[in-house]
Amino acid sequence: MNKTYAIIFAGCLVATGLAATLMPRPKMERRTESWLEAQVPDKVGKFDFVPQEAGAKSTYRMDKVTYDTLSPAGIVARVYASNEMQVDVVVINSDNGDSFHDPRVCFQSQGSELLGEHTRTVSTKSRGEVPVAFIRTSYNGAERVAAYTYKGPNGMTPAPLRLMMDLFRNELATGKVQEGNFYRFISLSTSGTEEELAAFISAYFDALTESSKGVL
Repeated sequence: MNKTYAIIFAGCLVATGLAATLMPRPKMERRTESWLEAQVPDKVGKFDFVPQEAGAKSTYRMDKVTYDTLSPAGIVARVYASNEMQVDVVVINSDNGDSFHDPRVCFQSQGSELLGEHTRTVSTKSRGEVPVAFIRTSYNGAERVAAYTYKGPNGMTPAPLRLMMDLFRNELATGKVQEGNFYRFISLSTSGTEEELAAFISAYFDALTESSKGVL
């Protein structure tokens, strides 16, 4: 009898998974890159956004392969500078879980060696304690500190798999398309420390919360 119930239960799970796959995905008006550019802050504390060209909304643009691979609603890449310190920030917005990759793979594919990684929280005024993954990388012998985290329907997380599961479960539960955001930070100075980058990230999220009215 137990075996029969197990077979029935397994069949229900398969049927549920198949239904979720075949079920028409609810639609919503998708964000645009122009919208995303308008939401991210031009100034973060004492740091100013440095456009590559006058009037540009991003310091640089990702290549076509990145857009084709991730299929995001938008990507904004900006460099913020203050005195000797510069921080490269990338924000990705999407309603597609496949847009949210593991950034460690990108670092390695671009020739960087990962020297170490750990997760810690960064204190913010607007979001409380934000979990962030910090990475030490080496490229052509130059070491730098980087960090990343995500925001989804269940809050902030440095784990891409958790974000994708949150998006999927909340879409099933609500019948509404869910969106998420990816944030990546790189200190461009080889002398930049983790604490300096953490302080920038704290200020960035406070500025972003204000500029996007809490959406991002």
